[in-house]
Amino acid sequence: MDVVTLFLACLASFGRMLTAYIISLIIAIVLGISMARRRYVEAILMPILDILQSIPILGFFPIAIVLFLIFLPKNIGLELASIFLITTSLVWNMIFGVYSAIKSLDPEVFTMADVYKMKRFSKLAYIYVPVAKEAIIANSVISWAGGWFFLTSAEIMVSGSEEHKLFGIGSLIIDFYSSGKTTEFYIAIVLLFIIIMMSYIMIFNPATNTVLQQHILPAFDKIFYYIYKLISILWGFIVSIGIKIESRRTSFHLATLAIPVIALSYPLRSSITNLYYLFLLEFIKNFLLSLGRVVFVVITSFILTIGIAYLAIVRRWGSSIVFIGEILASIPAILWWPLLSPFVVSLPWLVSFIVFLQGSLWYEFFNVILFGVPKIRVEVLDLAKIYRIRGFSYFRYILIPSLMPSIASGALSAWGGAWNASIVAEYFESSGRIVDLGGVGSMLSRYTYSGSYGYVLFTVLLWALMIAILNKVFWSRVFKLVEKTFIVE
Repeated sequence: MDVVTLFLACLASFGRMLTAYIISLIIAIVLGISMARRRYVEAILMPILDILQSIPILGFFPIAIVLFLIFLPKNIGLELASIFLITTSLVWNMIFGVYSAIKSLDPEVFTMADVYKMKRFSKLAYIYVPVAKEAIIANSVISWAGGWFFLTSAEIMVSGSEEHKLFGIGSLIIDFYSSGKTTEFYIAIVLLFIIIMMSYIMIFNPATNTVLQQHILPAFDKIFYYIYKLISILWGFIVSIGIKIESRRTSFHLATLAIPVIALSYPLRSSITNLYYLFLLEFIKNFLLSLGRVVFVVITSFILTIGIAYLAIVRRWGSSIVFIGEILASIPAILWWPLLSPFVVSLPWLVSFIVFLQGSLWYEFFNVILFGVPKIRVEVLDLAKIYRIRGFSYFRYILIPSLMPSIASGALSAWGGAWNASIVAEYFESSGRIVDLGGVGSMLSRYTYSGSYGYVLFTVLLWALMIAILNKVFWSRVFKLVEKTFIVE
C-alpha cells in the first residue's frame, strides 16, 4: 500500500471538512444573528431550519447534482457538491447556537449600542461575535463530529448506474473493503482515527478549554497557541478593514445571505394518478417504522447520557469520557457495517441500532456532559451530599432537574441526528451485498441509488412535512414545559 496515497487522501478529506466548516461558520453567524435580531427573519427561517436539520444528507443529493454537477465542469462540480453535502451535516446546530446566544443577550446591550450609534459591522465585531463565541465553539465540537460521520456519503455520490467518487480517506476505506483488502482497510481506519483525534486535540479541545476557562479536555495548547494567534491576526485584519469601509459610508449594510429556492422538476416514470396512492401508503408504512426506531434510540441516548453524567460528576471521569466520545462520534456512519461484518448476516438489526445510536447519542452526550454538567451549581451537589440523597432519588430530584435544559436541547438534536442516520442504518449496499431493513431512510437510499429523483423529492417533501408536524405538536411543548418547570436558580 502506498503511504503517500493514504496521506494525500487524508489531506483531501480534511481539506473538504475544513472548507465546509468555514462556510458553515459564516452561514451560522449571518443567519443566527439575523434570526435573533429580526422577528420576521426568525418567523420565516426557524421552521425551515427545524425541518432541514432532520433531512438526511441523501435528501440534498438532487440539489447538489443540479447545482454543481450539471452546470459546472465535473471535477470542480464534484468537489463543490461534496463540500455542500458536508456543510449540510455541519451547519444547522451552529446556526441555532449563535441564535440562542444572541437571543439570550440583555436587551440593554443593544440599547447602549444604539445610544453610541454603533453601526452594523461594529456590532458584529464587538457584540455579536464575542457573545456567540462560546456557543460557536460548543456547537463546533458536535458539528465537526457530524461532518466526519457523513464524510463517506459526501465522497461517494451514487446516481442510478452512475457513481461519482472523490479521492479521499472515506472513499478509499470503502474501496479497500469492497475489494477485500482487509489489512489496508483497517490501516486506513486507524489513520482516520488519528486524524480525527489530532484535529480535536490541536483545535477543538483547546478552543473549548479556552472558552470555558477550564482545562477539562486533553489538548496540545502550544500548537493551538499559534493557531489561535493566526486566527486572531486574521480576525483583527477583517475587523479593521470592515471598520474603515463602514466609517467611509453613511449607511453600511452587512451582506445578507440569500438562500435561493431552486425549483427542481424531474420527469416521473409513471403518471401522478397511479403513483400517488401507492407511494403514499408505502411512505406512511415506512415512516412509522422509522419513527418507532428513532423514538427508541432517542430514549436510549437519554438513559445512557444520564448514566454517563452521573459518572462524570461522582467519579470525575468527565475529561476522558468526553475525549472518547469525540473520537467515537466522528466514525463515518457507513463504516459500522464493515466493522461489524460478522453480525451483518445474523444480527443486522443490532448493527442498524448501533448506527442509529451513533447518529443520535452524541448530540445528547455533548450537550449534557460538556456544557450541562459544568454549569450545575455546586450548592445543589453539596446539599445532595449533606442530606445523603442517593439512588433513584438523586436522579429524580437532583441530576435530571439540574440538567434538563441541556437534556431537552440535546434530545432535539439527537432526534434530528437519528433521522439523518436512518439512511445508513436502514440500508447498506457493498460488494453485491444488500441489507434493507425497511423504513423511510431505506426508501430514500433506494430511490437515490437508483437515480429516481422524482421519488426522492416526494419522499423528502413528505418527510419534511411529518417532521414539521411532530416538532410543532411535541417538541415545542417539551421546551415550554422545560422553561416553566426545570430551570434551576
